[in-house]
Amino acid sequence: MQKQQGFSLIELLVVIGIIGALTAIAIPQYQKYQDKAKVTAAIATLTNMRAPVEAHILEKGSFPEDLEDLANLGIPEDVKTEEKGLFITVTELPDTFTDKKVTLTRSDAGLWSCTQPLEEKVSNCEGSGTGSDTGKG
Repeated sequence: MQKQQGFSLIELLVVIGIIGALTAIAIPQYQKYQDKAKVTAAIATLTNMRAPVEAHILEKGSFPEDLEDLANLGIPEDVKTEEKGLFITVTELPDTFTDKKVTLTRSDAGLWSCTQPLEEKVSNCEGSGTGSDTGKG
């Protein structure tokens, strides 16, 4: 009697099916992880900019309105300003996101709120356009 060598076709098909199922689950999770990492990096950049902006407000009495003021504060070029807020557009996010902006806005009371395009909360920043106070400057 001879020993069986190798795998049967059925065994190989079962293994390929299992690998396919695991891949179908893993790839979307990995893409969500990448998107979250990109948004977290933008939030970290904006959060680090709070101190120079607060210093500018204390010195000049107003929020820095033009990009020259921001450059003088050492804020990177990808950070833009809008009314009492700083934002970064995260261009690396997929086209499924219509709004790709991560925004940090300062209230008149000195509280900062954060918005970002993802559904879930990321780094103390609420998702889908809802703000979350992240503390005083």
